[in-house]
Amino acid sequence: MQRSDQIEFCQCELVLPLRVLHFANAIVKTPTVKIQLSKFNQSNEAMGRKIIYLVRHGQTAYAETQPKDAHGYLTELGRQQAHLAAKRLAQLPITSIHHSDLKRATETAELIAKQLPHVPLHSTALLRECIPCVPSRPLAWAANLSPEKVQENQQRLEYVFAHYFAATEDREEYDVLVCHGNILRYLICRALQVSPEAWINADIHNCGISEVLIETDGRTMLISHNDTGHLPYAMRTFL
Repeated sequence: MQRSDQIEFCQCELVLPLRVLHFANAIVKTPTVKIQLSKFNQSNEAMGRKIIYLVRHGQTAYAETQPKDAHGYLTELGRQQAHLAAKRLAQLPITSIHHSDLKRATETAELIAKQLPHVPLHSTALLRECIPCVPSRPLAWAANLSPEKVQENQQRLEYVFAHYFAATEDREEYDVLVCHGNILRYLICRALQVSPEAWINADIHNCGISEVLIETDGRTMLISHNDTGHLPYAMRTFL
């Protein structure tokens, strides 16, 4: 029995390398495979793409003295969060930064821009915080929403999505959008092609970063959501 086992084992050892060698020779002798891969790589290199980095503003405080600051300002922790987000984004080939003109988002964007001094910075009221649409689950505060105001918000955010998430054909873009939790959650739902009313079922930390890829044909893919790897656990907040 021992002798038979040894013979069979030796036969297996001899047959296996021959099969591998035969397979390897078949690949080497098939030039069409190399040509097809070459064409595929060339088409990928020629392809433009767009990646959007969605950043929520840093931790915010609101003045209690009159006149109250209705739009808030960054706390010291919020500034530290923005600084760490800036260091993270500075490692990427960012081409532009767009931000809400509300103070908490403006301060966050300006701190990020310090790490990216050659990247243009654009302020816009289009990215102001709002209730994007009536949420999918019933909430007490949603009952007080004005239908006219909700419709106005929806129209604005539809334009935001169509404008900032538009595909590029012949160039690469890496854009940063610094704004607010409600808007970011809504835009992520749109990118995922799920019901926008589901925005209430997600959340984003202060200075959390979400990444969306826009293909040349307009298709969108969520690469990551609420990435906080740049923030120590003790610095992760939702305010």
